[in-house]
Parts: sequence; structure tokens; C-alpha cells
Amino acid sequence: MAPGQSGGPDADREVVANLHRQRVPASADVLPVLRDELDQWARSAGLNDRVIDSLALASYEAMANAVEHAYDGAPGPLDVEAALREEAVEVTITDHGSWQTPSKSAAERRRGLPLIHRLADEAVVTSGEDGTRVLMRWDTARSDRGEPLPG
Repeated sequence: MAPGQSGGPDADREVVANLHRQRVPASADVLPVLRDELDQWARSAGLNDRVIDSLALASYEAMANAVEHAYDGAPGPLDVEAALREEAVEVTITDHGSWQTPSKSAAERRRGLPLIHRLADEAVVTSGEDGTRVLMRWDTARSDRGEPLPG
């Protein structure tokens, strides 16, 4: 390796700023725009297609859960953050509402959180008085080596 060069699996990745979208209206019509923005951010960061696809789908599901469960159809804010870490990428979706238990007729629809956990290498959901936070993490070094991702 020549002096001044970096090596390792992240060497070909562009340096990109972290993505921060604060207080975005949590509504169904905004979600595709946010998903596409996350997808484009991940591509500009040089992540591979497997991570990008998992990241986009899991993030969309977390945002859709916020729209449906945090505000029960009423308007409310949503925060979306994406950051490159050493050998990982993290996406955090945060709402500022309170959990609305789905109706019994919606019991068969409870697939969102299991899907998120299956798509991400790690997913942590925390809920409290100030809302719900979904932190998803993908190990980019592992995926760059061609090792299988969860799912």
C-alpha cells in the first residue's frame, strides 16, 4: 500500500455526510420519499446492494409503524437518521407519539418488527413516554466479504 492510502473494506467508499431529517411529517405519502432518500444516501456511501435493499425495506417498515401506531392516523413528527460507523451503517427511526395497540382484527398484520429484526444484523426497539426509537445496524465489513446477511 502506498503512503497516504487507506486500505480495508471501506477504502472505496466515498466520504458522505450522515443523513439527518428531523420533525418530518409522519404520513404515508412522505414515506416513499424518505425511503428513496435513504436508498440514495446508502448508494452514495458505497454500500453494496444487499445492505441497501435491506436498509431501505427495514427503514420503510419502521417508518410505516410510526405512522400507523404512534399517531393513530393523526399528524405527528418523525426523525430519520443514517450514519456510517466503522465497519457498520446505522439507521434510526424515531417517533414522538405514544404506541397505539392494533385492533384485534389487525392481529394478522403484526409482521413489521419481525421483518425489521430479520433484515438488520441488529435491531433495537425502545419505547417510552417520548415515543419509540428503532435503531437498526448492518455490519458492512461482513457484507463486503460476501457473507450472508440475516434473512
